[in-house]
Amino acid sequence: MKRTLYALALLASASPLALAQGNATIYGTFDGGLRNLTNTNAAGDSKLSAGSNGTYLANRLGFTGTEELGGGNNIRFMLESGFNTGTGALDNANGVLFNRAAWISVAGKWGSLMAGRQYTVAFAAARDYEPFTFRYISLIPVGGGAGTTLPAAAIAAGLGASATSGTRFNNDLQYRLTAGPVTVMAEYAAGEQAGSVRNGAAQAVGLKYAEGPLNLGGAYTQKKTLAGQDNTSWTVGGGYQLGDVIAKAGYSKERQQTLAAGTYANQLGWIGLLYQVTPKVELAAAWYQTRYRHTATGERDFFILSYHYALSKRSRLYVDLDRNLYRGALVPATRQTSQTGITVGLSHSL
Repeated sequence: MKRTLYALALLASASPLALAQGNATIYGTFDGGLRNLTNTNAAGDSKLSAGSNGTYLANRLGFTGTEELGGGNNIRFMLESGFNTGTGALDNANGVLFNRAAWISVAGKWGSLMAGRQYTVAFAAARDYEPFTFRYISLIPVGGGAGTTLPAAAIAAGLGASATSGTRFNNDLQYRLTAGPVTVMAEYAAGEQAGSVRNGAAQAVGLKYAEGPLNLGGAYTQKKTLAGQDNTSWTVGGGYQLGDVIAKAGYSKERQQTLAAGTYANQLGWIGLLYQVTPKVELAAAWYQTRYRHTATGERDFFILSYHYALSKRSRLYVDLDRNLYRGALVPATRQTSQTGITVGLSHSL
């Protein structure tokens, strides 16, 4: 114990110098509040929760740094960890410390090349036309949050728990180039399987366009499971701002092939509006519809209404009211066909 404390003391005393030399930044977000959700079990009981991984914004603590190489080129890194506000535990069951991001990049006028654990190309594309820009990610089905109700067999077979067929990839090599209003993206995530460069691997291409009030985007992803089964997904969407109102809409489709169970398919469409009432007050509403297809089919409608009040540049109070409707194969194990949730919380950014 004494040796551990001594090592931590040395690290703490050295960190200001290291930060100064490396031009590093510590950042993060902390989100806490109360959430009540109805019909959480077969008896139809409600559940009140205080701890979460972040509702309005996902909780995170990160380190990022940049070193200029000259000629417009630079090296950058990012390490980002997630945590639960109720317990202080990591936000993943596998105990991965930097589960949110762990990558290094080299960039210049020619673009950027990033390597490590990072957001997928499809996730980066959909972020621009997702109504909440991936706020409330633990609730909305686009980001593969806890509210996803795909059958366990479909997920086990490789069907993604999100509209982007994967929020992040490990062992990912990603290239991006922005030229005027256009951004092109491509990636390859190695499967790292002996005897096969394809099993467990993924590759994707994406495109984003942003000019004035208009933004458009899309991506196409191909993956193989460790067993070598094909997975394909694509997403497309856009947004338009008119004064203080922003409208966004998107669509995605994913197919997962198996040898014994046939093909699993999932479609998701969404539309939403955001209204900046005043510089401090924001109202937003969105509707997401999931359509699952296999031997049994199912649908899910998710509605969400959000109120956001900025207490300062870094702190905000939020309230959300949401409603889930389930049909067919997407009815959860509790056999409840509807759920209503309400969250009141405070989010602060470092």
